[in-house]
Amino acid sequence: MSKSRGAAPTRGLRAPTLTPKRPALDPLRVAAEIVAALADAVVVTSLDRKVLTANRSAAELFGRRLADLPGTPIDDLVAAAERQHVAEREQRAVAGAPQRYETTVVRADGEERNVAVSTTPLVLDGDLVGTVATLRDITEEKGAQDALARSEARYRNLFESASDAIVTLDANGRFTTFNHAAENISGYPRQELVGQWFAPLLPDDELPKALMHFQKALAGETGLFETTFIRKDGEYRTIQVTYSTPQKDEEVLCVIRDVTDQKMLQEQLIQSEKMSAIGQLVSGVAHELNNPLAGISAFAQLLLTEKRFPPDQRTAAEMIYAEARRASRIVQNLLTFARQHKPERTPTGVNQVLDDTLELRGYELRVRGIEVTRDYDEQIPETMADAHQLQQVFLNLVTNAEQAMEKSPRESQRLIVRTRRTGAVIRIEVEDTGPGIPPNLLERIFNPFFTTKPTGSGTGLGLSISLGIVREHEGRIWAENAPQGGARFIVEVPIVTHRASSEAQAMLPLPPQGDRLQILVVDDEASVRVSLQRYLAGRGHEVETTSSGREALGRLREGKFDAVIVDMRMPDISGEELYRDLRTTDPDHADRIIFTTGQLVDDEVRTFLASTGRPCVPKPFEFAAFDQALPAARRG
Repeated sequence: MSKSRGAAPTRGLRAPTLTPKRPALDPLRVAAEIVAALADAVVVTSLDRKVLTANRSAAELFGRRLADLPGTPIDDLVAAAERQHVAEREQRAVAGAPQRYETTVVRADGEERNVAVSTTPLVLDGDLVGTVATLRDITEEKGAQDALARSEARYRNLFESASDAIVTLDANGRFTTFNHAAENISGYPRQELVGQWFAPLLPDDELPKALMHFQKALAGETGLFETTFIRKDGEYRTIQVTYSTPQKDEEVLCVIRDVTDQKMLQEQLIQSEKMSAIGQLVSGVAHELNNPLAGISAFAQLLLTEKRFPPDQRTAAEMIYAEARRASRIVQNLLTFARQHKPERTPTGVNQVLDDTLELRGYELRVRGIEVTRDYDEQIPETMADAHQLQQVFLNLVTNAEQAMEKSPRESQRLIVRTRRTGAVIRIEVEDTGPGIPPNLLERIFNPFFTTKPTGSGTGLGLSISLGIVREHEGRIWAENAPQGGARFIVEVPIVTHRASSEAQAMLPLPPQGDRLQILVVDDEASVRVSLQRYLAGRGHEVETTSSGREALGRLREGKFDAVIVDMRMPDISGEELYRDLRTTDPDHADRIIFTTGQLVDDEVRTFLASTGRPCVPKPFEFAAFDQALPAARRG
């Protein structure tokens, strides 16, 4: 048997590949690389506050070479203003308390950067060797925060300093934000309203409208509406609300403006327009009223001159005459009160102004059952004052007294008007039997737009205007409650004497003479023409009459007249046009004209009459006024 060769154990197999063994990682080296690669700056300092080592990010932060950092004092890297602060923080860290704070570092080029610092103590083998600080550059972040803070401060300042109230409400209608103006308008401090529902601030009849707009706002709509709300002190104010929705279904922003004073001013302007319209209307019809009144008064005077007039008929004629004069005074009072009047101080009898005022309100006082007591000091002298302005003051006081007594349930009401002289002052009191004035309102009733009347019943300007008028007269006005109940308003004005000028004395009418005059009467009212013709003829004069200004010019060219009585307002040619024509063509007759008119309160008429220097007899007239105005003798 032959021996076979055994196979080698490695035959047909590839020799194994051996991988080299990786050396073990050095933890210290790994840690060093991690620190070196950190985006945040890392600085290790010694106990003497010098840099031991730092990473690349620290070199970039400080703008220095990494090799130059070791040995650099910390104070060289920190802004001068921050050095004390940083030193204190490092001392706390060395004492074992980790620190987190913000400071400012300085780059090599002088640029300052804001950094957030985290510092911990560094202990090696049980020995404290210094600190390790991590610094993160927050300059841009800090700048953004500062800009945001400035923006918030700016808008907060705008929010708080806005003159309009600005509030926000949540989805349930509760106040969440409230600015200073809202506190002023509402009378509530913000802490009392934040978190409260808005509904209790509104009257019941205004709440449905407000809720409807609130629902619209929550739905994302913007809008504006006007409503009334109740201040904390109970005063009702009118507000205008503009709303929008910063967060739909979550928040409503409202800008609120108090328009109470504006509404009051609008009402006052409307009232002023009404008064202006009344003035124009009354002025327009005054001539038409005064003409028939002049005729009634004139014929009543003619009847009273009849010597054989029966006594009972004389009484009737006297009543007609008195009532015509009364109607004339009412028309004149309405005209003077309604027209735009420039302040003009003339000798004024206060008692007469009060009588004129009470006559204006006479009907209202009677139908309301208010008894009027005039307690006058008849010895009060005249004073230099604007009678129209004083009448406005007295009319305001009387009207307020009427309205106050209307609210006071009494069987009888009484208005007392009293005048007295106290030294160099005239004292006027207007006292009523109404409910009086609440003591807390006595100082406020003269404030503009303040009123205790319901909305729409008063503008709140009557007493403030009265205060201004009285002060212009260097006087005083105040209110008090009368001891027996009711309110009492007191007005005091100084007594100012009038010195008549020589010019005024020269213009006094001359006493009538008995010469027979040739007179032309020009008036479109038949009653005025006939009554004047009868009276003047009865005085022995030769009288011609005409209703036409044009015809009067023709007669004046044909004949000579000693006097021409001309109405200022006629259909064809007015008295002014007739005078201007004569002034150019016949100056002699122009100097013989006597005007008569029922429009003496018209400023244009007064200005024209003053420019002519010719006498004027107002309608309704007293015949004796013509005796004074007629020339003393016939023309030569």
